[in-house]
Amino acid sequence: MLDYAALLEFWLSFGAPANIYEVDSSVEPLDDIVELAQLAGMSGADPSAWNEFGPLLEIEQEPYLCTVFRPSRAVRLVDTGRWQVDDGTAHLDLTDSEATFAAVQEAGFLRLLDEDQFALSRVTRLNVATAERGQPAGDERVIDVGVVLTRQRDGLSFLGQGGNVVMYLGPDLRPTGFERTARRIAGVREAVSGWRGLDEVLAELDAYWGPWFGGTYTIEDVQLGYLELGRLEEQEIIQPVYAIDLNLAGGGGSDDAVPESEFLVQHLTPAAQNGFGPLMPSLEPAEEATRQE
Repeated sequence: MLDYAALLEFWLSFGAPANIYEVDSSVEPLDDIVELAQLAGMSGADPSAWNEFGPLLEIEQEPYLCTVFRPSRAVRLVDTGRWQVDDGTAHLDLTDSEATFAAVQEAGFLRLLDEDQFALSRVTRLNVATAERGQPAGDERVIDVGVVLTRQRDGLSFLGQGGNVVMYLGPDLRPTGFERTARRIAGVREAVSGWRGLDEVLAELDAYWGPWFGGTYTIEDVQLGYLELGRLEEQEIIQPVYAIDLNLAGGGGSDDAVPESEFLVQHLTPAAQNGFGPLMPSLEPAEEATRQE
């Protein structure tokens, strides 16, 4: 839990210049993707061979499957014969540093990083083991490693489901798949004119959550970073936000009170004085639907 003094210290640490960026809307969903798929091993990735499934474009050439998410222009390619597949003997015994080095090398070869800066977010490992009923697991092995690289700009990290390059590595440290959710940025829309103050943000929290959850809340954590949305969401601008982790406690302020309960939520709000919002959905109750006889 962060008290007011801790929050104020966090707010006073801001000061570095930042920007509001424009997402490149001129990029077509398949721009550069065909070349990328071919570079990854899909020799038959012809532009006319893609299949449309709602917001997705897909092309399959054994053993590869490449998917483009049109709303965000994110791309994912996996080797279905190797990605998260256990051959019964393989084991990746390597450190996070070794996995990261291999992932950055492969991502660079595939030109997934462009001219952006990325930093290691985390390394994941897919574990398998043998087991018999009533017996502890044995022969534990790591068969796939995922290295998540998160984009950095102006000294800030990217928050949200986008802004990442993920490399999946097999036992030979060669990619079994990859994903890029970092959108292409056209340039600076405008510079951040200043940061919104702590008291203004606290007043927003009270106004937003108070009427609908009349108990108390505590602030567990606050992050400042650029918000990038997920694969299936359109986005025109990328701006700095405060991501505030709240613990809502107590009863609700409506007739449907929730006694002695706690809920963990994240509140997103523009950090720049000239930011674009609101970012949170309306809490107004939807009109009740009526059945037509």
